[in-house]
Amino acid sequence: MTENSDMQLPKYSVVVPLYNKAGHIGDTLDSIVAQTVSDFEVVVVDDGSSDKGPDIVREYSQLDTRIRLICQANGGVSKARNTGISEAKGEYIVFLDGDDLWAPYLLSEIDSLLIAFPQCGAYSTAYAHRYQKGDDIVIQPKFNALQRRSAQFEYDFFAVASRGELPITPSCACVPAVVLKQVGGFPEGEPMGEDQDMWVRIAYRYSMAFSQRVSSYYLQDADNRACLTNPPDSECPFSKRLLAHAMNSADSRKQDMLRLTANHILHIAQLNIRAGKSEAVLPLLRDSRTRLLPLKRLKWEIIRIFS
Repeated sequence: MTENSDMQLPKYSVVVPLYNKAGHIGDTLDSIVAQTVSDFEVVVVDDGSSDKGPDIVREYSQLDTRIRLICQANGGVSKARNTGISEAKGEYIVFLDGDDLWAPYLLSEIDSLLIAFPQCGAYSTAYAHRYQKGDDIVIQPKFNALQRRSAQFEYDFFAVASRGELPITPSCACVPAVVLKQVGGFPEGEPMGEDQDMWVRIAYRYSMAFSQRVSSYYLQDADNRACLTNPPDSECPFSKRLLAHAMNSADSRKQDMLRLTANHILHIAQLNIRAGKSEAVLPLLRDSRTRLLPLKRLKWEIIRIFS
């Protein structure tokens, strides 16, 4: 059992939103407790679950006083994360969804990033998609050649995210609490892209840091991944806000910002193709911004025709 005294606040607060993840939350908490860095608290926010997930968390909290459970009426993942942020006591906020896993060294990797790049506004590690049959597929953001040769490095979010996979996602992300106070919380009541909204607002002000060591695993066979079965059929609010910012600012990264909105639109088209919602796909592919990513646009045009 580990206990933080009232006089010494934890370095890290791990915020875990929970909604009907009874089949996974035990493994998620095990992966946190197994960290080689022990200076943390865990704030699990139950967002109105109807299963046994909260009871499982209570059992863990009786064995480890670093873990606490907060219950609220269902309000969505952003509201749950925001509640966790407001209750957090740590200097750094780390996020992990209730059906994902950490390698035992994730916080150790974050520790080393904080030392190497103290000026950054967010920190993350490489991550993989994990499937039930045991396969791990490591996600490969499009970093430049110099960055790919480095174990850890600083980067501009817009330059990387506009060209491919996201370099930062909730279950491998750490943000200093002072940065969250500056940029605000996750947008509530939005169906998708709430995490990208956060990374965009941080990226307006700060660079980010990345570790190439795979330290987080997204369980692709987990329950309640609504974006796979019921994706939005139009551009998400964060992308519309980013478009407005790009068009009305003198930021030298404007083209990367526009390309990021195009990348998002093509991702929504991809999700709708895979969900069999063909009626939503064509308007997305016809958005003029998708011409900024011609090869990716062509790929999904062909897949749409033959699907």
